[in-house]
Amino acid sequence: MPKFIEIRRLAGLIKKNLFVLILLGYGLSAQTAELDPEMQIDLIETVISSSRETNELRTLPASVSIITPRMLDQQQITSVVNLSAIVPNFFIPNYGSKLSTPVFVRGIGNRSGGQAVGLYVDNMPLLSNSVFNFDFLDVQQIEVLRGPQGTLYGRNAMSGVINIRTHSPLDENRTRLMLSAGNYGLARAHASVSRRLIDERLGISLSGHLNRNNGFFENQFDGERADRLLSAGGRMRLDFQPSNRWNIQWITSYDYSNQGAFPYGIYENGDIALPNQDHPGEYIRQMFGSHINLQHTNNRFIFTSTTGFQHLNDNMDMDLDNTPLSLFTLNQRQNENNFTQEFTLRSNTENNLQWIVGAFGFHRNLRTYVTTTMGEDGIATILQPQLPMVLKVSNNEIPIPGTFETPAFGGAFFAEATRNNLFFRGLSATIGARLDYESTSITYNTSMLINIDVVPPPMWIAVDSGYSSTRLTGRNSMSFTEFLPRFALKYEFNNRHHVYFSVARGYKAGGHNIQMFADIIQGIAEEKGRIMGQPPHNFDDTILPREHQDSIIPQIRFNPEHSWNFEIGFRSEILQNRLFAEAAVFYIDVRNVLITQFVETGHGRMLRNAGHAESMGAELSLRAFLFDGLVVSANYGFTRAIFRDNKRDDATDFSGNFIPFAPRNTFSIAASYTHGLRNNRIIDRFNLHAQYNGVGRIYWTEANDVYQNFYGLLNLRAGVSRGIFSMNIWTRNTLNTNFTAFYFESMGQRLGQRGTPFQIGVDLAVRF
Repeated sequence: MPKFIEIRRLAGLIKKNLFVLILLGYGLSAQTAELDPEMQIDLIETVISSSRETNELRTLPASVSIITPRMLDQQQITSVVNLSAIVPNFFIPNYGSKLSTPVFVRGIGNRSGGQAVGLYVDNMPLLSNSVFNFDFLDVQQIEVLRGPQGTLYGRNAMSGVINIRTHSPLDENRTRLMLSAGNYGLARAHASVSRRLIDERLGISLSGHLNRNNGFFENQFDGERADRLLSAGGRMRLDFQPSNRWNIQWITSYDYSNQGAFPYGIYENGDIALPNQDHPGEYIRQMFGSHINLQHTNNRFIFTSTTGFQHLNDNMDMDLDNTPLSLFTLNQRQNENNFTQEFTLRSNTENNLQWIVGAFGFHRNLRTYVTTTMGEDGIATILQPQLPMVLKVSNNEIPIPGTFETPAFGGAFFAEATRNNLFFRGLSATIGARLDYESTSITYNTSMLINIDVVPPPMWIAVDSGYSSTRLTGRNSMSFTEFLPRFALKYEFNNRHHVYFSVARGYKAGGHNIQMFADIIQGIAEEKGRIMGQPPHNFDDTILPREHQDSIIPQIRFNPEHSWNFEIGFRSEILQNRLFAEAAVFYIDVRNVLITQFVETGHGRMLRNAGHAESMGAELSLRAFLFDGLVVSANYGFTRAIFRDNKRDDATDFSGNFIPFAPRNTFSIAASYTHGLRNNRIIDRFNLHAQYNGVGRIYWTEANDVYQNFYGLLNLRAGVSRGIFSMNIWTRNTLNTNFTAFYFESMGQRLGQRGTPFQIGVDLAVRF
């Protein structure tokens, strides 16, 4: 019955909005149909060449995937997360909230603690993966470059770069409105408008979105949905061309998210129970960003300056034990302000020598407030048994608050040059280098206060009480200087076929863990409790002895990760304007590979260096225009990412095991058919799209004892259009495939998150 009611509500919402949009569509179609670019059934979309590379984007001596507007629309790509598996060897697991967006490329990545992949939006780098997951607005093109890109981009990027471009309001006047509705309470609205002003030298675009759903999984403890979502945001872009040589862009955006978070359940024999938590999870995030691009072009070079500011404010609540018991909860708030500045100077001639030089600097100011709270059940079952029988904890709950300031700053100089027609026609060599400096520090202040009653044996007369107070304060800093070279050779047989070889060094900076301080301070408090003797008294250690403080530093630090990357590939237009193919094989040698793991008590997670690793594999992409209107594409990636040397202090040896969260296979195949109709009074065209995305096997642990086998999700989409009006019905996970989206172990429990189930919905759009 609930499903039937949900479908009726969906049908009612469709009917209500369909009438309005049909009237608008028919009213304007006669005037605007011939101006609507979507009415044209283009075989090949225009690819925008980058303003950075010393080679054309389609002829780069590197692996690059280009996502065009039509692909974004047909494949329902609304955020970075949807690129998973569509791009070969690119995977983003569902972490349970937008707090972290862990990106794995070719087996290299991490779930927390900074980023291995750089994300750029209109030339501005985003410095934290806490801001990676946002709804796309007015996106024109996405490029995913795999492998180190530090010689082209200001922000260091060890595994690759995601480069997102939005539409310029100077390109065209346009207005787009879209309403979506679906099961699980899905309701979504997107709107954008662009206008050219003042002799078409000034352009402004405004866009916004509203997105909500009721969630997919019910919390068994209170009967409420554990993962509902509400998000909204807006974006403004102002482009000004005072002359043919100057271009100024001012781009500002705001994004708000409020979601139920971390719908984890007990994992057993491949099955995941529904969440059953006494403390429902929640994640609230506000993001604001603004930056200015300044570009000057003349006959010799192109100069670009990008000045950016980013602000993040979020609040996360979660049940650490993921049970109906009041054991542990966690609240974390982040307040982050980032400033970035990047300058690039690039050649703008037809000479055989093409070059780019640049400088980049950033300052990151991050303050994190973390409170781990031990509840009544945690006190009774975990803490109390650790104390002598004469001591009794009288707290109803014990908060462990902490304040952590982790500022970072750094800068880099980078350069790359390509010499075309070296020695003979078609051969080119690219050489680049990056000098990178980064400094990071931590100032921590965390405490734990336990109220204790002394219960004396019968022979004692006096009864007294006291407290045990433990406080950790301190500071530590680290700095890193790295030289990162890159070299590539490319041979073009003609303008349709080329092969290449490249070698590059990459690195990810080290840093400090903060989410495991509760575990450290609890261990100290328990040790103090064990030595509390017969006389009742107070233990108040405002600052621990110096030697104790020094012993903490190795626990909270992690060192940089380094890699050497080797790649051989080719790109070919096998049949002119009909069949395109790309392939590559790679080998990556990684030192001090970073692994995320939960501390033994489950109070937090930490990054640690796990020794020596390697990743090798292959990638293949095909795109075929079989006949007018039918396009078929396929992408496949294979990765074998293993530890060559991973021995823990407890003598556990994981050498030879696969790296967790790095799928061995990613696979995507899609077919789209669009057909225009003439002399039809009802519709102008119809379109069909089917896509199958698969990943696996994915090992979830270093021991490789828990894994997700290969699975695939089928997505379908069918639609019709009339003039400026269109309607599409779509499904996701059409076969309702059951899979594990995320897995971890904490407090002796195996926990996981179910994958998103079958979804169905409809989009209604007006574009003119």
